[in-house]
Amino acid sequence: MSLYEERKNRIDAAIRMEDVDKIPVISGAVAYAAALGDITLEEYVSDMEACCTATLKTVERMGNIDGVQGYHFSPEILPLLWLSEVCVPGKELGKNEEWQIHEKELITQDDYKEIIADGFPQWQQKFFKEKLGDTMAKAAPYFQYDPIAKQRGIEAGIFNIREGVIATPFEMFCGGRSLTTFFMDDLIGAPNLVDEVFKVTHEFTLKNTEDLFRSEAKPYGVWIGGWRATPGMLSPEMFERFSWKYYKEMVDLCISYGVVPIMHLDSNWTPGLHYFKEFPAGKCIMALDGKTDIFSAKEVVGDKMCIMGDVPAELFAFGKPEEVYNYIKDRATRIGPKGYMICSGCDIPFNAKYENVKMMAKVADDLAKR
Repeated sequence: MSLYEERKNRIDAAIRMEDVDKIPVISGAVAYAAALGDITLEEYVSDMEACCTATLKTVERMGNIDGVQGYHFSPEILPLLWLSEVCVPGKELGKNEEWQIHEKELITQDDYKEIIADGFPQWQQKFFKEKLGDTMAKAAPYFQYDPIAKQRGIEAGIFNIREGVIATPFEMFCGGRSLTTFFMDDLIGAPNLVDEVFKVTHEFTLKNTEDLFRSEAKPYGVWIGGWRATPGMLSPEMFERFSWKYYKEMVDLCISYGVVPIMHLDSNWTPGLHYFKEFPAGKCIMALDGKTDIFSAKEVVGDKMCIMGDVPAELFAFGKPEEVYNYIKDRATRIGPKGYMICSGCDIPFNAKYENVKMMAKVADDLAKR
């Protein structure tokens, strides 16, 4: 068995809630891969080969890492999710400044009406070209390099758990409308219009996703993002109406095709953990970022769902190695070893300390030796 297959099998077992010889460790290095890979952020986002090289180099330096959440990255793909402008290192920003979402009101309620009348894909293509400077052309180098990156990752013995990202209509339009406008003018001021545009957009997303799942490019797993459409941000009524029903259908679609839904839950999902009991056992990953109570998650869904996370960015950046080690070990022993994967909460920060990041693999290795 190759190292790649060994690591894949270990990750598979963790997702299925089976015993493992070692708790899998998943890298969350994106911008941090540039820092540890000894290149600038400008090089990292503009040269996909250099980006992939830095990612693989970073994983090697981090220790005994089983998997990643992408072999390469480009901030130019972010507008596909959030319908927002992105500022990029070496362009709008300095060569070593992190990319930023420049959120402003680019979408109007007239756009909603156009989507409802003419369909989402036609509107989307026009929006990308007219408002975002031809997003698809900017993102093309990322997608073109994808098969090369995958082959390089396999040869390096590193498994990639995330081969795609999908988002609910809430996350997309909240970005394109801007937070305050979206909440006040849309969710509160025109909820029925929101329902209509969400329905049309969601149907398109599901069809597109299902076409991918039926193709030869079917992914192992996909992120289903949850950033603002959270039970910590919305009332229960608004959460169920505008967020959960769409999120659940995306998870259900993944499960029906044998694709792992990686529920990337940023912010506080603690009040809504009970919703996740609806999903079958051994099929999903719940990835937490430190804002959701991970021990409550263990109590509510830990008998049926693999939990991943949740080392906070600030601990990587400002903590001491022993603090990081103890934080991770506490979670690994109280949540794992079955049904748990060690990972950062969302991304490892650009300014993380190397001696802190190495603690993820060290905890897993130390516990495996016991």
